[in-house]
Amino acid sequence: MNAEIRNVILTGIVSLVLASPTLGQQPQNRNYNSVLFTKNMCCANESVPAIREISKVPGVARVVADHNTRSLTIIPKANVMPSPLAIWEAAERAKLDTVRLQTAQGVYNAKPQVRR
Repeated sequence: MNAEIRNVILTGIVSLVLASPTLGQQPQNRNYNSVLFTKNMCCANESVPAIREISKVPGVARVVADHNTRSLTIIPKANVMPSPLAIWEAAERAKLDTVRLQTAQGVYNAKPQVRR
């Protein structure tokens, strides 16, 4: 194969790779989950009401409790970030003693003051 044909083939392959939405780009594995930590959430009696209340927050797809770490992981709906203030207020309504809220927008050790 002569050099000109080889260069045309290589140029075509490079163009296809760069034009491909998956081959030419690095995957973006962003974690938009939020984690709410509480002082004392020992069992389902405390986590189930909180899960129900936080699940009502706009943009929340699912809430998962971890009693060992006394935390709730809030999984958002696609392309939506729930408001940290709304999450914190939902935890208050569920009578959780919230210690910290970690979100994609920031980490809160007290109730957020602004709805984002």
